[in-house]
This record gives sequence, structure tokens and C-alpha cells, in this order.
Amino acid sequence: MAEKTQREVRAKASGLEARRAEPIDVYPRKGNEVSLLALGTTLIRSRWRILRWMLIGAVAAGVTIALRPRVYVASASFTSQSGESGPSGLATLAGQMGIQIPTGNESVSPDFYLSLLRSRVVLLPVARDTIQVPELGGARKTVLDLLEIPAGSSQRREELGVAQLQRSIGAAVSKSTGVISFTVTTRWRSVSLAIAQDVLDAVNDYNERTRQGQASAERKFIEGRLNLATQELRDAENRLTGFLKTNRTYSNAPDLAISKERLSRDLELRQEVFKTLTQAYEEARIREVRDTPVITVFEAPFAPSLPKPRGLLIGTILGLILGALIGVLLSLTSGLLTRRQESGNTEAEEFANALREAKGQLFGGVRRLKVGVRS
Repeated sequence: MAEKTQREVRAKASGLEARRAEPIDVYPRKGNEVSLLALGTTLIRSRWRILRWMLIGAVAAGVTIALRPRVYVASASFTSQSGESGPSGLATLAGQMGIQIPTGNESVSPDFYLSLLRSRVVLLPVARDTIQVPELGGARKTVLDLLEIPAGSSQRREELGVAQLQRSIGAAVSKSTGVISFTVTTRWRSVSLAIAQDVLDAVNDYNERTRQGQASAERKFIEGRLNLATQELRDAENRLTGFLKTNRTYSNAPDLAISKERLSRDLELRQEVFKTLTQAYEEARIREVRDTPVITVFEAPFAPSLPKPRGLLIGTILGLILGALIGVLLSLTSGLLTRRQESGNTEAEEFANALREAKGQLFGGVRRLKVGVRS
């Protein structure tokens, strides 16, 4: 009886040791799903680590935003003018001949202005400008110096200045109204306003040069056609005059009557072409020297007296959330590694050793750096 009892005790002890030797799963599973209770337990035990990371994230975000310089945003908006309401004389003449050519009167697409606002042709004159800054005691500073472009060749500085202006300018267009709006962001209110006004002037100057160039090319073309039409008109008049001089009585001769009608029709056509080209030539000359704005300022440049909010509260909240995510991820990873080590997983043990070695090297390097600084 005693021997039987001892055998039972030994069997129970060996079974207990076998159960202890069995690998313990990281998180108890039900089927193929991780137990939510195990995850919750791991997060509760690591609550202080998660809180520390939340604090680190909030402080890092807050400090980063607080150290960011305050900026002022100037805004403006404009629309493009459609030009003359009717087609030019050259377009009318081409239409009579069955040829369709651009009239130059259509409005430029608003999307074109979105690209133009950030183009080099507009921003390069702005980068070369100088601005009086009341915030700096009324001193006149170049835009490149205000943008803190490093010293170097003038060409390189202008390239960097244009790139910086492109980042400082935001633009949008209203599809329903066609109004183009843009903003300029700098550290000074007066500088933002001045750059916004310079951009408006540069866009208008570009449009004026473009339209005047088109009018000049059209005027030169019409001038050449007008000279040719004038010569053709004179030739038609001379032919009709010569016919009438040599054929005073042509009504009784059918062939002569038909020839006279043919010469008269040719003369009328030449007169119509001459008249149309003369009108188109005068219109092109007027457009070539016209100095009227081709954009309509919908809202003049304006900047609030207060700087743009830096979003400290929102940034801090986002820092808290990011820190919490990092803390949760590290906690779950640490719990997984610990359980795998306890279960005798060799890969987990090697990873833990490598991690400890990396930490030791990192902290050792920091200590040596501090000693070197002190010495």
C-alpha cells in the first residue's frame, strides 16, 4: 500500500515537471486568434512605459512647434480678362476664306495661371527685388537676404531664391468662378504683402508682353498682306481702266461685256480684301501699343496683423498619439520577446543578446563623447 502511494506521488511529480517544461505560448490563443485578455494584460503591465512615450512624444512635438518661427500669410486673388469682345479683322477675313485661326481674345485658362504663379519667369524678377522692412527698422533688404539664401554666385543664389519662393507660394483656383487665389508666407507681414504685390505685377507684365508680342507679330503679318493687297488692287484698277479705254462700246459685244464683268468682280474683291486688311492693320497697331491691365484684381494683397497660428495644441495631441503608438508597439514586442525567451526559443535569445550588445555600444559611445567634451 505504501509502495503504491509512493508511485502515485512520483507520477504526479513527474507530470508536473513535464508540464513546466512545455513551451508557454506568448499569448493564449483561441483557435488562431490572439487572446484579447493577454494583450490587455501586457499593455496594463507596461502602462508606465506607454505613458513615458506619450510624454516624450508630446514634449518633442511641442518643442518642435514652439521653436518654429512665426510666419505671416498674405493673400490675393484675381481673374483674367477676356480681351476684345469681337474677332479681329484678320480673323474675319480668314473666316470668309474658310480658315480658322486663333483670335487672341479667349481667356487664358485659370490652370495656366496656377503654373505661371510658380514659374521662373514670374518669380525671378521678384527674387531680384529689394523690399523695405518696417519690422527691421525700415531697412531695405534684398529678397534673397530676407529668404536667408546662403552666400555664393549670383546665379546660384537666384536659383535657390526662386525655389524658396515656390515653396512659400500657395495657389488655388475656383472652378465655378474662375478666380485664382494665392498666398505668400514669410516671417514678416510687410514682406509677405510686398512679395504678393510683386507677384501680381509680374503676372500682369507677363500677360502684357505676351499679348503685345502677339499683336506685333499679327501687325507685321497684316502689313505684308496689306502691301500685297494694295498692289493687287492697283493692278485690278489698271486692268479695268485699260479695258474701258480700248473698248468704249462693249455692250453690243457679248464677249467684251463678260470680260468687263469679270474685271469688275475682280476689282470689287480686291477692294473688299484691301478694306478688311486696312481695318485689321489699324486694330493690330492699337493692340500693340495698348497699356491696359489684362488681369482684374479681385482681392488686393492683404495680411492679418497677427501671425499664422502654429497649431501647438493640435501638434501636442498628435505627439501624444504617436508616442502612445510607439509605447504600445514596444510593449507588445518586449512581451513577445520575453515569452519566447522563457519558452527556450534560441532565435529570441540571440535577438535579445544582439539588442543588449547594441544598447551597450550606444551608451558606451555616448559616455565616451561626454568624457571627450568635458576634457
